[in-house]
Amino acid sequence: MPIIRLHSGLANIDHSIMYKKLPFCIFAVLLVCFASTLAFATEYNKEIATTIVDLPVHFKNVKTIRTIDLRSTVVREDIGIRAENIDSQPQTEYYVPLPEEYDNKVAHFTATLKSTSKEVLPVEKLGFDSTRKIQIYKITFPEPVAPGSTVAFGIKFATTKSLTPNPETIPQVARQHVEYTNNMFVYSLYVVEDSKTTVVLPPNGNVVTFTETSESFSRSGNKIIYGPYHHIDPLVYSEMHIHYEQSQPLLTVTNLVRDIQVSHMGGNLAVEERYPLRHDGARLEKQFSRVEFQQSAGVHDHTNVLKQLSFQLPASARDVYYRDDIGNVSTSHVRSQVGSTLLEITPRYPLFGGWNYTWFHGYNADLGEFLHYNKRAGRYILNLKLVENAKKMSFEHVKLNVVLPEGATDVQVEAPFDFDGVTHSKHFTNLDTTGRYQLTLDKSNVVSEHEDFIQISYKFSSTHHLQKPLAACAAFFTIFMTSILISKVKFTIGVTQVRI
Repeated sequence: MPIIRLHSGLANIDHSIMYKKLPFCIFAVLLVCFASTLAFATEYNKEIATTIVDLPVHFKNVKTIRTIDLRSTVVREDIGIRAENIDSQPQTEYYVPLPEEYDNKVAHFTATLKSTSKEVLPVEKLGFDSTRKIQIYKITFPEPVAPGSTVAFGIKFATTKSLTPNPETIPQVARQHVEYTNNMFVYSLYVVEDSKTTVVLPPNGNVVTFTETSESFSRSGNKIIYGPYHHIDPLVYSEMHIHYEQSQPLLTVTNLVRDIQVSHMGGNLAVEERYPLRHDGARLEKQFSRVEFQQSAGVHDHTNVLKQLSFQLPASARDVYYRDDIGNVSTSHVRSQVGSTLLEITPRYPLFGGWNYTWFHGYNADLGEFLHYNKRAGRYILNLKLVENAKKMSFEHVKLNVVLPEGATDVQVEAPFDFDGVTHSKHFTNLDTTGRYQLTLDKSNVVSEHEDFIQISYKFSSTHHLQKPLAACAAFFTIFMTSILISKVKFTIGVTQVRI
């Protein structure tokens, strides 16, 4: 068989020249790839990051008075501001910057006028400055502020996860200490002519360490006062650190689920709440000792241990129940009070730092306490709260499921705060035909400031009261007719005779 030889044109090329040019070729390819990647990254960053440049500086802060309240596990900041319009035109917008790490902890932000009306001012999340790593909020005044005039208003923050246990682990019978860090001055886009900050600590006033200054500094009882300071430049940050005793447990509900069912026919409001609770305080450095726990019962109030939970229920609450993952717990009490019903729960075990406890409780209440009918609008208005009993705990996420009667239409929600998600769906129970209207409200980072009424309005015709009885009658009629028909049919097995 003949051998076929293939000759390539590369055989005549000088390989020494090719190898000399190879590094230059690789460098050129890498340079082109780097340029393309840089151009793509620049365009991508333009899309995902909003940089706010040259915000108008129309005001200066004549005076700021700030109070930081550290008496509870949720830190609250109250700032009083008197701002002067230094522009030549009337202005209605005031900008508030918050550092990125601080903004991530803000659960509630409100602004009000310092006047007899105490009017709540609109607050809008304007955008994120990716260059300076600050979140910009815009406050709008109801009337323009004339040039040279001043306006007095207040700002309130509520922040979660602002306290860090130090030390992280402690003995079973020991006092808990936490650390708090913030800006000593009011973080502002404008010049501050006069500033003063007061930090309010728990009543015991036991402070390990705190930031001291050479001037304009004092301490009185459970208060640390910084200032007054004069002429502070915009966006000045001077760290303030306080290490103090906090005996309260740091309680966080990871995902609260509230199920509420409305029954017009029975005049009943059924409520069930599921709590996965976590203690974020200092952990135990050794294993838990039941003997030591019983012997130290007299000093438990000075430690971070949680032994009991109390919940204020509506005055008409009845059929109250409480169960955890194992079953019913006998160590729970229900007491009637003036205007409310008190539910006291004692968990199966005391909660120390890092421990978890999960349970659910529920009750029935008179619907008349929460629902009324607006004849002029022809709508039912249901007054509910997103959360209840939130003074001693914070919530990472809350889901409120409201199931309205079958036939409810045109459902609308009004609330003093925004929700992360609003979902409309159907919920089916016994003898439902078209399904009941279910409204689901989701919100993250919830504190007691969100323990406010929300209004759910809807239309509901009285004829829909007959929908379920008619469905029940139809179901029973169908069953009876089917049984009658079956009874009239003769089922026999024929026998065939075979002759041999």
